[in-house]
Amino acid sequence: MTHSKTIAELSTMYLLGRWLGPWTDAHLAPQDVERREVVVNALTSNDRPFSAFVYRRGALDQHVGSLLLVPGLHYLGPLDPRMDRFARILAAAGIFVLAPRLPDFTSMLLDPRVFDDTLRAWKTLESLPDRPAGRPGVFSISFGSLPTLWLASESPVASFIGSLVVFGGYADFDDTLRFCIGGRKGASHDPLNRPVVFMNLMPFLDDRPEDPTELFAALRSYVQATWGKPEMKVDGRWQSVARDVAKSLPSSLLPLFFAATGVEGDTRSLVDSALVRAAGSFSWLDPKPFLGRVRCPVDLIHGADDDVIPYEHAFAIARGLAPNVLRGVHVTGLYGHTHKAANVAPTFRDVPGLAKEAVTLVRMLAAITRSGSR
Repeated sequence: MTHSKTIAELSTMYLLGRWLGPWTDAHLAPQDVERREVVVNALTSNDRPFSAFVYRRGALDQHVGSLLLVPGLHYLGPLDPRMDRFARILAAAGIFVLAPRLPDFTSMLLDPRVFDDTLRAWKTLESLPDRPAGRPGVFSISFGSLPTLWLASESPVASFIGSLVVFGGYADFDDTLRFCIGGRKGASHDPLNRPVVFMNLMPFLDDRPEDPTELFAALRSYVQATWGKPEMKVDGRWQSVARDVAKSLPSSLLPLFFAATGVEGDTRSLVDSALVRAAGSFSWLDPKPFLGRVRCPVDLIHGADDDVIPYEHAFAIARGLAPNVLRGVHVTGLYGHTHKAANVAPTFRDVPGLAKEAVTLVRMLAAITRSGSR
């Protein structure tokens, strides 16, 4: 590593730490970043073109490398304000970013075509004329872990990926769904994700409608009204939103809608029965077959209080990776699933924990810097 490269990467780490550390308001973002929309073109008749967003700063020589940033399931994709902020921070720190709006992830309906879509997003990043030279890295969030683990293991470009960071990834699909529905004793639990579980299990649910279009529209309306708003998790405020949305539905759809939002009904039993009925239909969502074949260095980052995918999944992923590619597992109390943890005034007794968090933060910043460095 050259002296100038070392200085550039230390500068990137500093800038990342400035914006991602607990000392910066989670609603503030760098302003000296340009964002432009590009098209990920269809290459075959079965492909779907979709958009992606490029984030970069100033002159090309100010970038230490490039990164494919793969979001999880969210109707806004990379335009989710939290994701957009993160991409802007990466770019301001000197990492050239491409973040795709994967069609299946923005529709919140899982489909095997996400693998090919992610591959085409990678190829689009590689083809950009203003991308810095060198091998791009990959950073995934939540369900984005599945296609990126495939990309780094079995795809045609697996040997060309510089490194991979998996943030909040999952190791077991069924366990993730069950956790989304009922949580687990002693663990934080987000009550707002149930509708997406039901949408993806719809073909296997009891008493499902012949045409779920109207039900899906109502569930999406509920999601759009509640996601990204922490106050909705307090005192059951999400239930009021669900009841308001339900007013537009025919009575025949209300039992399933209320079960899908967790307002009424035996949600857990419905999901358990649907998973049994689905049998092997979701086998393609199992990341374990990819793990042992991942070729690039991997860092796993997970929030200790992740209320969507428990942090134990990071260690399960780690066990499946070859020892020579696993750089580290970093469990942090600074972040939840996709957001900063709530700020709480520390006390003297917290000092050892804060010191440990500081070390974890430095390791995370180093991992992110490496993932975007050529």
